[in-house]
Amino acid sequence: MTRLELCEALATDYAKRASVLSLKFDEAYKKYLKRCEVRSYENLMQQFKVGNLANPKKITPTLKANEYIISAPADDDCEDGVCKL
Repeated sequence: MTRLELCEALATDYAKRASVLSLKFDEAYKKYLKRCEVRSYENLMQQFKVGNLANPKKITPTLKANEYIISAPADDDCEDGVCKL
């Protein structure tokens, strides 16, 4: 698998997960693809294997009865769904 293929697969996976949190797929995809540029091939391959991206599954969040997803407006200090405290 080429570096570009790894980056695209990881960015697609990330964007799908981000869209569950109400982030825009295209924006999340582009951000993550850019972040992949500075990572080593070995690091990308490791994440690809750990994420089991060779056998993709439909991403649906499973929440317990006492859990919920918090989404934040775009103008706050959150980046990629991770808020700075």
